[in-house]
Amino acid sequence: MLTTVLLTLLIIVSILLIIAVLLQKGASEFALAFGSNPMDSLFGGTEADTILVKITYFLGGLFLVLSLLLAVVSQKEQNSLLKELKTEQTNTPPATK
Repeated sequence: MLTTVLLTLLIIVSILLIIAVLLQKGASEFALAFGSNPMDSLFGGTEADTILVKITYFLGGLFLVLSLLLAVVSQKEQNSLLKELKTEQTNTPPATK
């Protein structure tokens, strides 16, 4: 149940993250059109973070957290299923010929 909820949230966040990244304007294309060197602004850019950049950072962090949670929860569910299978095997009487 929890795995399904986390997986659904992860898919929704990943789609939103893809959309947010694709909506951003590439700075290097704009700089090349006017003959400037895009490497000048690589380490010293004065461009303020737009709301789209902040949304992208938030969605990226949320994607990482959800991925880690999904890995932990699914691992715990696999371990519990393995324990159930082992107890069923030990409780079943051996087959007679």
